[in-house]
Formats: sequence, structure tokens, C-alpha cells
Amino acid sequence: MVDGNIILSVAKAMELLQLLSRSKKPLSLKELSAQCGYPKSTVFGLLTTMRTYDVVTQTPDGKYSLGLRLFEYGRQVERSWDISLVARPYMEHLCQQTGASVVLSVCEGGSVVTLDQAETRGGLHIVSDVGSRLPLYCTSQGKVFLANMSRAGAEALLRAQPMTQFTPHTVTDPSALMREIETCRANGYAIENGEYKIGLRSVSAPVYTVEGKAAYAVGVIGMFRSPHSEEFHAAVEQVCVTASMISTALGYRKQEETL
Repeated sequence: MVDGNIILSVAKAMELLQLLSRSKKPLSLKELSAQCGYPKSTVFGLLTTMRTYDVVTQTPDGKYSLGLRLFEYGRQVERSWDISLVARPYMEHLCQQTGASVVLSVCEGGSVVTLDQAETRGGLHIVSDVGSRLPLYCTSQGKVFLANMSRAGAEALLRAQPMTQFTPHTVTDPSALMREIETCRANGYAIENGEYKIGLRSVSAPVYTVEGKAAYAVGVIGMFRSPHSEEFHAAVEQVCVTASMISTALGYRKQEETL
């Protein structure tokens, strides 16, 4: 259904921008006209107007590609994003789905820093306060960040800090932990099984920025009976879906593999 408020000339210009963004090379006027189905005169007028605003540029051989102004606009949009504001609705939905506390974290200075959290009403306060720092090696959030670093980078961070035995389940052997990190990297998520606090289990997944960087982690923390329970397996799936949705909201697009 077409909205009666849509201005057709603007819609046509947007179609041309989409064609240019999908193309791996500059396109000629003839190619653009053939692909969009509009007359050459119409396409030429739209391109000329967009060139005036630097959203389209023309190569020396007369072909067209996206202009630098679009890059500037994109950077401005990125700067205006507040990750907590973007992620909050998804976090609250995840909290309702799992009945567990939800945290949004960032890796800073070799620690996990809590940026935001969502908790069930009337539930136990089991997560750390916003702004608090947690260890990388025994939290699911920290393992997510380690799994998205180079192996050398992860090992360097682990060597730079003491690996305290918080519970009987805490893994303090760097080699054993790195094997677990490889599993996290392959799975796309990380779990914590009572390694930081007895009785608490968590699962976290990476949140990617528009550049493809795993800059954040979102996860649930709760008193799950076992990492093998149905409720925990459901939480794993829900966390991964939520992380993907937040990543998409931040502009991340997974690159399709080419044959």
C-alpha cells in the first residue's frame, strides 16, 4: 500500500541511492535507468539534483556512485545514538521473556563495565549496579569480549590481571579458559556457570556496531537450575535473538558470504 503523503520524486531518488549502495561499482546513467525503470531524463534530473547536495558523485568517465556527504550523515547519526536508549526496549522484552535480570555491558580497561540493566518487578536484585566493574574471565559478558578479540589480545589481557578464585567453579587456568573462549567464539555466545557468584548463571551474546565491532554485550543473569535445563536453553536462544536485534538497530548488517 502506497502512503498518499509520499512524494514520488523523493521516493525515486531513494531508489537510486539504494541501487548505488548495492552496486559494487559506479553505474552509468543507462544502467541506472534500466535497473529502476525510469526514463533517462528523469534519472538524469534526480542525479543532477543529488550531485548538488553531494549525496551522489560522478566519476571522470561519467558514471555515478554514492557521495561523501552520505558518509558524513552516517557518522553524525552514529554519534547521536545512545546505546542504552536504543537497547532498552529490547532489554525489557528479554527480561519479561526470561524472568531474569538483563545487563548491557562494555569492555573497558580490562574489565566489564555495566552500562544498563533491566530487572523483573519484585525480583531479587542480583546484578551489579550501573557503572560497576566485573572481571572478564569469570562472567559471560567478559567471555563474549574475549571471544571477539584476537587470541593474542585475549591472552595479553588475562596475563595483565590476577585470576581470583571467586567460587569453586571459577576457571583460573589461562589455557583452560582460552579453550572455553574458542567454544564461545564458535557458538556466538558465552555462559557463566556459578563462576563469579554461587547459585547464579548467565548467558551473554555480542552486540555489533555498524562497523562490525563487538562493542557491547547483552545477557541475562538468574538463578537458573542448570545450564542444561530447558529454561536456560530457551534463555540462550532469546539472548542471541535480542543481541542480533540490537545490532540491527545500531545499523549492523551481517556480511553475506560470497562463493
